[in-house]
Amino acid sequence: MNHYVVTLFIFGAVVLLTTWLPLFLKRMPLSLPICCIAIGIVVAWSPFTPLPQWNPIKNPIWAEHLTEFVVIVALMGAGLKIDRPLGLKSWTTTWRLLGIAMPLSIGAIAIVGWGILGLGSASALLLGAALAPTDPVLASDIQVGPPQTGEEDDIRFALTSEAGLNDGLSFPFVLAAVAMTKAGSGWDWIGNWLLFDVVWKLGAGIAMGWLAGRILGYFTFRVPETGRIAKTGDGLAALGFTCLSYGATELIHGYGSSRSSSPHSRCVASSARALSITSFTTSENRSSSC
Repeated sequence: MNHYVVTLFIFGAVVLLTTWLPLFLKRMPLSLPICCIAIGIVVAWSPFTPLPQWNPIKNPIWAEHLTEFVVIVALMGAGLKIDRPLGLKSWTTTWRLLGIAMPLSIGAIAIVGWGILGLGSASALLLGAALAPTDPVLASDIQVGPPQTGEEDDIRFALTSEAGLNDGLSFPFVLAAVAMTKAGSGWDWIGNWLLFDVVWKLGAGIAMGWLAGRILGYFTFRVPETGRIAKTGDGLAALGFTCLSYGATELIHGYGSSRSSSPHSRCVASSARALSITSFTTSENRSSSC
């Protein structure tokens, strides 16, 4: 059997199915990503599948890069949905979720893992950092609507904005758990972790994401209409923005090498870039309405 032709057939069927499923799932407690995961499990692990079985455990490099690509694209999409300009007062709920609820959730899960499950301190911290962030993809049904549609109440806005930023906030805790494991019982790791893993990596991700967002937002919305990038296709432009910003951030070692950095850490630049581009769209709409 020609595996290539079968793959094309299954890919086309899944793409068409995902365009129809949202209409069917409106009144059901299921989301499209959950259904896609179920389809993938059936196709990949069924003994009757015509495709060659691919074990992600035996191919960790491909599994890591595919999953991180899905994450940064999802974060870009979540950020572009937000119409509210970035600000201290207008984003108060988001800052509370990130600065108060998120660390408390990590601490609570770590305590449960250490006190009840019997995990070590590093493993318990890693468990808390991995489970505390909400998923912007799986939570898409309760996020804000498409841009400029007005479907952005306070609850949906808080869930969307927090889901796009909390992965970046959790990554220092992930790297702290890794540093604790390498250091053993000592505390010499704190200085390097604080300066490099927290200050430098977060700062580089935010700065590169903001810079890329401002530059690409300018070429998309501020240049004369005949030369705007958006004229060539919004979807392709957004995908190009995502890859360009992420690649530039990796090149300046904002997160270290791909083999040593946490997948959560890659979310900072994506979120910052999307929010920066969103600020351009908001200001552009205001100027056009005036």
